[in-house]
Formats: sequence, structure tokens, C-alpha cells
Amino acid sequence: MINISGNALDDWYEQGVERNDNLLTVNCCGYQKLMTIDLNRKREQGRVDYQLIYLVGGKGTFYFNQLSQDVHKGQIVLYAPNEPQTYTYFAKDATEAYWIHFTGHGVQNYLQQCGLLDTSIQTVGLVDEVGELFKKIIRELNMKKPFNEHVTSAYLLTLLALLGRRLQRTENQGKDDHHADIHMIMEIMYENYSQNLVVSELAKTCNLSLFRFIHKFKDVTGTTPGKYVTNIRINEAKKMLSETSLHVKEIAAIVGYDNPLYFSRVFCQAVGIPPSRYKDQVEL
Repeated sequence: MINISGNALDDWYEQGVERNDNLLTVNCCGYQKLMTIDLNRKREQGRVDYQLIYLVGGKGTFYFNQLSQDVHKGQIVLYAPNEPQTYTYFAKDATEAYWIHFTGHGVQNYLQQCGLLDTSIQTVGLVDEVGELFKKIIRELNMKKPFNEHVTSAYLLTLLALLGRRLQRTENQGKDDHHADIHMIMEIMYENYSQNLVVSELAKTCNLSLFRFIHKFKDVTGTTPGKYVTNIRINEAKKMLSETSLHVKEIAAIVGYDNPLYFSRVFCQAVGIPPSRYKDQVEL
């Protein structure tokens, strides 16, 4: 089974859409998950726009200069305009991928700045924010609300910037950075703050003992891992209290607290007032 969503089916855009009047334009975007049949794609002349593929499950086989290369989850593939495209997804591999086609007079320069033109295949890891941006673009294209072209362009700019940041982080990890492991954990915390982050597991990720990890984390950040995550949660909660109509109970669950009373207690300790009063003050 192949599920495809987006502005339209991929083959509807087989020849692409040339739109150089805008800095950046999303032509189409979608999601594919293979369950029972294989997918083979071959475009000898490529397309007239750029295509970015982000694998979030399984793997795919891609061909460049007649040589095959497996691309796994957490990796991206970028095709330039008119570049031949040949790749296969096998159902047995449970391939799951997002794809997007885009163009515009500022695309090449922006991709270059983000380091996305260095090679056709690059590793960025599984980034929840990137997946969410793909979903938002798909939703905007499907709903066709006013100014959706501007919204999708903004989402794509953010998506490419996040990918560039991940690539830069990977590159910097190869340099003499004595705190690279802690910086990695800090990013993990920001990306997964709503989940139950176990400090001992984070320590294992850094190949450090629990005592050494906590000591090193505090040296870099000035606080403990637990308090660092709490600060992230409280800051996110403050934004939602200020910018949304969500109830305190809903916000508590979103930022990672199953018990809204406990969330209110933690919030009050950090901010000085309960979340309900904070929300009332913002609305005044």
C-alpha cells in the first residue's frame, strides 16, 4: 500500500512547474509509506525544480552515475533541476519518506548557505520539527487557504534552515569540541522535552557515568539536567499561555506533565504565580 498526500499526486507534477518570480515556491509536497508493494521511480531527464526526500523509516535504494546506494532513515536526498532521478522503495523495508518539490530565484543560494548542496545524500538524523514542518506544508497545500503560498514558503525556509543546522552540528562534532556531547544532549532535550527523559539514559548516550554526566552538564549549562528540561517546559508553557486559548490542563499535557496540579506547582515555583493567573495577566 502506498499513501501519498500533498497538493496533488506526484505524477501530476512529473514535469514540474517553473516559477522564478518568487524567492522560494513550494510546487508540491507529500508523504509515502510502503506496506505491500514496491515503488520504482525513474526520471531520465529529472524535473525542472528541486526535489528533497527525507527518509523517516526503513530505507531506499538510489542510483547516482549508475551506482546504487542505500539511503536509510534519518538521511536526506536532494536532486537538482534536470538531474536524472532513479530510486526504489521496497515494501519489505517499510520505507517511509517525506518529499517536496520547490523552485524560485533564491533557492540555489539558500541551499548553498545551508550546506545542502555539498553532496546528494546527507545524514541529519530524525528531527521531529522537520517532520512537523512537512505535515504543515502538506496541510496548507491541501486546504488552500488565503496566502498559503507565503505560509508554505516560510515553512520551507525554516525546514531547510533546520536541516542546515543539523549538518553543521554533525560537522562541528568532528572538531575539537570538548562539550560536543553535552551540546548534543541539550538539542535532544529541546526536541523531546515533552517526553520522559531519563538522566541515566542521557548519560549513556554520552558514554559517561551518571555522576560525570551531571557534573559536566552543570559545568556547561550552570544547572542540572532535570532543571534544564524543566526550564524548557516552563518557557514553552508560558508561550502557549500567552499565545493560545488552550486551558492550563491541556498545556500541562503538551509540555510533558500528566498531572496538571503538579504542573501548576512547578510553574508557580519557577515564575512566582500559578499558570492560571499568568494567563489572566497576559490577557489584560
